[in-house]
Amino acid sequence: MPQDNLEADVPAQSSSRKKKKGFAFAHLAFMVAVITALFLLGVMMVTNLGSISMDLGFKTLTLGIGPRMVLASLVVAAVSLLISLFMCPTRCAPWAFAAVVISGGLWGGFALYHKALKDNPPINDVATNWDRPLDFSERMINIRGADAPPVEDLPRVPRNESLDWGGKTVAAINEATCPAAKTIRDHPITEDQVDGVVAMLKASGYRVWGTSPWRVEATYQDKFYGFKYDMVIRIDPTSVDVRSVSRYNAPDLGANCQRVTEIVQKIKAMPVLPGVGA
Repeated sequence: MPQDNLEADVPAQSSSRKKKKGFAFAHLAFMVAVITALFLLGVMMVTNLGSISMDLGFKTLTLGIGPRMVLASLVVAAVSLLISLFMCPTRCAPWAFAAVVISGGLWGGFALYHKALKDNPPINDVATNWDRPLDFSERMINIRGADAPPVEDLPRVPRNESLDWGGKTVAAINEATCPAAKTIRDHPITEDQVDGVVAMLKASGYRVWGTSPWRVEATYQDKFYGFKYDMVIRIDPTSVDVRSVSRYNAPDLGANCQRVTEIVQKIKAMPVLPGVGA
């Protein structure tokens, strides 16, 4: 073989090796991103199923280890994308870009979580009436368990927990942040309509634990980590009140306000029987 042909083959082989290395690194970045996403999804699923505790699944694995894994994945993906753009943009860049999108999406999810922590007060209790607080039955308290936050008549945010809300009562915070959490006075519910309230709760995804002519207790479990929100509806002759309390002791990010607002609106949408409240 002529010498000039041998010399021509050396750069070609070197370029081929660089492309293979770039392609391998892009694949590695994509695999790291997918594994990180699958890890967080798996933690979410096993926590929802109750296979591991909420503290382990949500606090330790998701909020503790999760952000570190995602940051490492994002760094690897970004480096891979830069290498791919210079070494083999056609073959490597799509894999590296996909890794950046997956890792960036996960990082964005954590960013949204921390934004929600700042935008919502650090409470896990919302009620429509704090002048005459709603309480749970003894059975419901037992269902909530010893690890659930206590259900108090006038809960208050600890002073050292928040600069904006520390020291304030949950009643005052509800007044300021959940305007729909108000006693229903213009739409009374009769004893005959209690079954309709139960049916409405079940259709909304709640598990109803008990009913009486003047009380309904139920639990909603979200579809992600399985956070549970216990609700009591008090039915008086001239008014209806609703209270929702998280079973897990952590800021609810506005979930209880959302639950109470939704149920208040649905009760108001129920038909008023002739002669009732006249």
